[in-house]
Amino acid sequence: MKNPLLFLLTILFSISFWSCEPADSNPTSLLNVILIDAPAQWDSVFVEVEGVDIEMQVLGRESETETFFLPYSLGDKVIEVSALIAGEGLLLGRDELPVGKIISATFRIGDSHSLFLDGDRYVLPLANGGMTEIPLELEMDLEQGIAYDLILDFDLEKSIRVLSESPLVLELDPKLSAVSGIGTGDLKGSISPTTLRPALYAITSGDSVNTHINSSGSFLFRLPAGIYTVYVDPKDERYQAGIIRNVEVIAGKSTDLSRITIAPK
Repeated sequence: MKNPLLFLLTILFSISFWSCEPADSNPTSLLNVILIDAPAQWDSVFVEVEGVDIEMQVLGRESETETFFLPYSLGDKVIEVSALIAGEGLLLGRDELPVGKIISATFRIGDSHSLFLDGDRYVLPLANGGMTEIPLELEMDLEQGIAYDLILDFDLEKSIRVLSESPLVLELDPKLSAVSGIGTGDLKGSISPTTLRPALYAITSGDSVNTHINSSGSFLFRLPAGIYTVYVDPKDERYQAGIIRNVEVIAGKSTDLSRITIAPK
């Protein structure tokens, strides 16, 4: 991973230090924008990231909106998004914003994207006429003196389209979701055998979020609080799928499913 900057301890320290600052006549809050990935089947995927636009209704000026750009300015802008799994994340930007309500966000990317498969590099041109601004649905209140995490989940499984198998031709249609770190919890565990590359789905109320494992077999979901069914797709016809029901995710806490063994048929 290029320039991995995450950072739970760093962010927690900055939150506790910053939140002790005295109030002033221009009240602000601190916003951390963190990128994570729901990975795909490819060996590695690289995406050029410019930053995030945050559109707000500022307290006292609700009749108009203001946009604040949080650039990704640390290191190489071409990020190995596929490495941001199992608790890894990338701090895309951090800034003090005025108190008010975030009403939307826009993820901004460049046009230099690629992936590697079996040692070969493939260019990932953008779909949809090369759209480099990806709108995100988001509503989030910002209060004075509080630090917030805005988590962007890049779903590579849904974002990469195969246009041709032979020769392999691909395109990138970025699919992301945005969620406030407040009210979410972690759901983690590990899979064996680690030679498999299963897909895992956390399902609730007809919606699902997916992820994969890292090289040691570990996985992590960051989810809104609720009751989930976890479905394990082994991606190998020699093994059985698995289902774990009634898994509770609690806001601000981590739920550990321990090790899941995928059984052969």
